[in-house]
Amino acid sequence: MKVNIGTYSFGGIACYLGLGPTLREKFERIKNLGFDGVELLPVELEENTVEEIRALADEFGLEIVSVHAKPTEEIVKKMAALGGKAVIWAMTPFNSKEEAIEVAKELDAMAEMAEPYGIKVGYHNHNQEFFVDQGKTLLEHLVENSSKCFLQLDCGWAQFGGCYPPTFIRKHKNRIAAIHVKENSKVIGPGPRPASRHDDTQQDNPFGDVSKMSTEERRKLLEEISARFDTPEGRKRDATQCKMGAPESNMDWQEIKNALDEQDFEAFWVIEREGFYDEHDKCIAEDAAYVHEHVN
Repeated sequence: MKVNIGTYSFGGIACYLGLGPTLREKFERIKNLGFDGVELLPVELEENTVEEIRALADEFGLEIVSVHAKPTEEIVKKMAALGGKAVIWAMTPFNSKEEAIEVAKELDAMAEMAEPYGIKVGYHNHNQEFFVDQGKTLLEHLVENSSKCFLQLDCGWAQFGGCYPPTFIRKHKNRIAAIHVKENSKVIGPGPRPASRHDDTQQDNPFGDVSKMSTEERRKLLEEISARFDTPEGRKRDATQCKMGAPESNMDWQEIKNALDEQDFEAFWVIEREGFYDEHDKCIAEDAAYVHEHVN
């Protein structure tokens, strides 16, 4: 089984702002750490040409599988040219069944646009999408009111939010295009009702148009966003990410794989970490090795 990793794991928010390692540096480390493919970020598509990215991928023997970005035709075209599988909307605010249906319809329109290019459109969850409204979680309302979009189920955030991933995958068979592999040791829950998508203070992309920012502007925004995440709640979220297979882990990766194998197509696996239990590269290399060795 192929194991991929998101470039987000090599700098987090800084990578979204183009302030992390270069794409060459990331690809070299990704290959050396035992991965087969890469999930990109929007800034990497903006600041590198398709030809440059493809040359790097060929040089290091890596597959480009997806990008975390709001699906636009421009991004879909680039992902198709790179031989990718999906464009994944990493998050957008919605807080009720009605708003989930709005997002579902928007995703369906994006998916219809992407179909001629052979690219799937997906939505990536955190824990807040497991908030229950009118008897179902927000994520269930979304997927059940969409006919064309897929999910990239972040299994760690799902378990954190109170959802057992194998059950969710089986209930929504053939709707899971990918999973994010993130270890988890505690069920915290979805939290309070999320923000509304009609709240003017909420944004689909809190990072702005990075390509038009100076380095100084990017660094200032990084400081502001980092400060918002550097809270007791934020630190608690990252602290649940233990070593894969650790005694305190509440994840069953083999059963997740068993559930995915019941679909009519293969979902791709992407490792992502915000919290590290050990030195960064050692932690990530052990993640890749664990999946290769223990999930069949």
